Amino acid sequence: MSTTKHKIFKIKVSDDGKFTVSKTVENTINTFLSEANNVYVNHSVTTLTEDIEEYGILKTICKYVLISIIYKDLNSTSLNLKGTSKKIKEVVQKEVESGNSIEEPNILTDLDKEIAEFELKRETEKFTD
Repeated sequence: MSTTKHKIFKIKVSDDGKFTVSKTVENTINTFLSEANNVYVNHSVTTLTEDIEEYGILKTICKYVLISIIYKDLNSTSLNLKGTSKKIKEVVQKEVESGNSIEEPNILTDLDKEIAEFELKRETEKFTD
């Protein structure tokens, strides 16, 4: 089963009055969200402020914005999507997002079953001789 985790991104706010995200921060968040094994669940945003006194007036200044992204981690699970097709990634991500359980595929063919039965029969004959 996938593990629910969260990752925090801390973004420094510039003093110029405009909120612009640097390309580095934007690329970091985009790379994290584009990872196939990270399925987005939810997020929260908060600010870290500092109270300073300027000429006898108390001001609150926003120093940082924290973005917490809650996601399901599919690494080290049977649903690991590394090396799979785009269609499979889309289907699995939709199912994980909706909370539906996904049955593990049965990859045994009839030939595999016959070989397993043959090997089991051979092992039991070996011990009875």
